[in-house]
Amino acid sequence: MAGLTSYQLLLIAILITWPLAITALLFLMSKLENYVNRTEADTPEQAGLEPVRGRTDDKEVRIVFGDKVVGEPE
Repeated sequence: MAGLTSYQLLLIAILITWPLAITALLFLMSKLENYVNRTEADTPEQAGLEPVRGRTDDKEVRIVFGDKVVGEPE
């Protein structure tokens, strides 16, 4: 492999970087699709969210740390 011209170096760089760019674009599109699906969902189940405890018709959010519910009087 004698001396490479700048055009050949450009082609090698493109050959190496295009699969990485396509993979990054597909990853970004997947994340964007998940975001759109969550924002357009009518119920938590449609958004892919499942409650750990309690009923699904609870309107308020409770943060549970261990056995304590944060923010509730004891």
